[in-house]
Amino acid sequence: MNLSKTNYSFLLVVLVSLVLSLFYIPPHNILCGDKEVYRYVGRVMLEGGVPYRDVFDHKPPLIFFLNYAALALGGDWAQWTMDTLLVLAASGLFFQLGRKYNLACPWLLPVLFNLMVRDYAISLGMGMTREYTTVLFLVFFCVLMGKHRYRYYFLGFLSGLIFFMQQDQVLALAPLLIYSLLPKEDAATVVRRILVTAAGFLSVALPVVLYFAWHGALKDFFEDAFLFNLGWYTTTLKESFGDHLRKMKLVLDEGWYEVTFMVAVTLGVCSLFFRNRNKRLVLACLAAVVLSVIPEFLGGRDVLSNANMMTFTHYYLSLSASLCILLFVVFAFTEEPALQGWKAQAIYGALVLTSLSYTALRYGAHLPFLKEDTDASMPELNYLREYKPKDRQLFVFGNTNLVYAYNTLGITGPSKWVYQHFYFLYDNWDIDHGILRSIMGDLLRYRTAYILDYSTSPNNRFRDPEVLALWQAFLAEHYQPVCGGDEGWLWKFKN
Repeated sequence: MNLSKTNYSFLLVVLVSLVLSLFYIPPHNILCGDKEVYRYVGRVMLEGGVPYRDVFDHKPPLIFFLNYAALALGGDWAQWTMDTLLVLAASGLFFQLGRKYNLACPWLLPVLFNLMVRDYAISLGMGMTREYTTVLFLVFFCVLMGKHRYRYYFLGFLSGLIFFMQQDQVLALAPLLIYSLLPKEDAATVVRRILVTAAGFLSVALPVVLYFAWHGALKDFFEDAFLFNLGWYTTTLKESFGDHLRKMKLVLDEGWYEVTFMVAVTLGVCSLFFRNRNKRLVLACLAAVVLSVIPEFLGGRDVLSNANMMTFTHYYLSLSASLCILLFVVFAFTEEPALQGWKAQAIYGALVLTSLSYTALRYGAHLPFLKEDTDASMPELNYLREYKPKDRQLFVFGNTNLVYAYNTLGITGPSKWVYQHFYFLYDNWDIDHGILRSIMGDLLRYRTAYILDYSTSPNNRFRDPEVLALWQAFLAEHYQPVCGGDEGWLWKFKN
């Protein structure tokens, strides 16, 4: 390949990646409850707290460490820079891999990856756990296809990073990891590779375990980050298999992933029957695509909606890596003339890039402002900005998005139970009301000045009516309403 053309191609990848990242600079990043919780836990850590012990969440800990680092380095802009550089690095590695395997258009798949991972309808902006695991997944594949001396150590290390960022995302790695560990060689080589990979995984796992053991929070870590997910999130299946398939069809279509999904999977399946030098890897990549969407089928978290609503779209974000990887393997190892050369690949490239490029252009031309978000600009929050409550003097109940209030005010709340939507999801959550009573006890102990209450919002329906009755009785006894509307009310402590 001509060197100047290669340079221009790489420059195109860099520019596309940077421009798409600019869509999510802090003033324009989409407000999302999950991201606000991650930032909040990072803030608790910055003040000496420990995840799980001092603030509840059920995500693995690396997302909290990342947000802690971002806050220590300057806040939202630091995280945007870290996020942008991570995606840019993965895109560069993927481009170099395309050159190594002599793809006719080595820029095409990295550009496709950026368009998919920055798709606003799927990604929910920057900062979600599945964004980081998706980027790490692509890096994992680039390492797997390389010949580095410590390749298996890095495969294990990346697997550890993904596992401790979002556990279920390691399922998509499994077929590729098995492919790499089980070549047609002697058993001793296989064992050695497994041991080196395990060493890489432990390089992540041991520091994490030692951190929580040092802070006396190992039990909290194990119960919240593992047992909770196994006991609640994966045992509440309330949607049928057909409902899940309908939801998947809806998200792929309205999120502009459908054409890419159909093209990639069709080419992948056909490659099993056409001439291809590495059908074993094609099969592994097809399995990875299937396992990329397995989180949709692992639980019943959509019980408040239905199969006709586009929710939990970020569960599909890992397809932005797995589909690009599948297309790479199809093009890199094909022996079919119809799939070789730049003309053939340009046709498929046009199919997968067109709708996603239009989506990006449309979104880029009408970027939302975070300050104009309904939750970020609500009158109750403006009231709090005026009175500037200190640490433990504000508590948000029933609206995870409004954990944003803690973050924008730069404070921490009085209770470790920073969000409460499980009361609306699970029939048996807090069956003895112990958690609710601990919340009320903390509010009285710190004489918390303000409560932003969404317990009577039309979007909330308590599975246990006794919880709502207890909470409203507590509010009526100790607090008085200050301002509010149909969705929520701001209450002030009675002196």
